[in-house]
Amino acid sequence: MECTLGRAWDSFDAYLFDIDGTLINCTDATHYFAFCHALKQLSGRDLNLDGVTAHGNTDVGILRDALTRANVPESEWRHRIPEAIEAMGDFVCARQHELCTDVLPQVQELLKHLRAKGARLAVATGNLQRIGQMKLERAGLWRYFDFGGWSDAHEYRSAVFRAAVSQARELCGPAASICVLGDTPADIRAAHDSGVPVIAVATGIYSYEQLKAEQPEMLLHSFAKLLDGPGEG
Repeated sequence: MECTLGRAWDSFDAYLFDIDGTLINCTDATHYFAFCHALKQLSGRDLNLDGVTAHGNTDVGILRDALTRANVPESEWRHRIPEAIEAMGDFVCARQHELCTDVLPQVQELLKHLRAKGARLAVATGNLQRIGQMKLERAGLWRYFDFGGWSDAHEYRSAVFRAAVSQARELCGPAASICVLGDTPADIRAAHDSGVPVIAVATGIYSYEQLKAEQPEMLLHSFAKLLDGPGEG
């Protein structure tokens, strides 16, 4: 465990969590097929996410990248993004019983610990709100969170994180201490763009070394290291 937080990791006023790869892994393809459904609605033809970077992106950004890769003119889809967001939410809602959400090790214990310390918990994620909430509800985790930063109104991850940080400061005060927890280089960069430190965890598709290259303030192989070790960072 490497740490330059300069304070106890569990002493922040608010924590912003990424979802996929940080809190849970989804082993079904419901979210993926929701993209395909929305892309067909926007383009009039069958499209998929081949060649599109999804991890660390936002749902709106994934739609953009898939349409751009397929050479669909922006003038044909940009104004219809709200329609696509609604379509994706409806698609997953109709199939929410198919969501297979595996809670990652020690996540429940970590959330309970931070709650007991009096911290505000939120998500800062590339997921659309309806879809992200359904995943967390399915996993039994949504009850731990006070609010979220979502991609519905934000095409880029940095904007999602700025919105979540702003909400945290509205709830906790302008001088609130805030920490992000995420599993991708994009999480680290977006947090630093917002001026807040990051606890990065190598439980997603990115390796420990790949995350280390982005210089997070704390880097873990799993959340077990937080709960087993001392609180000081």
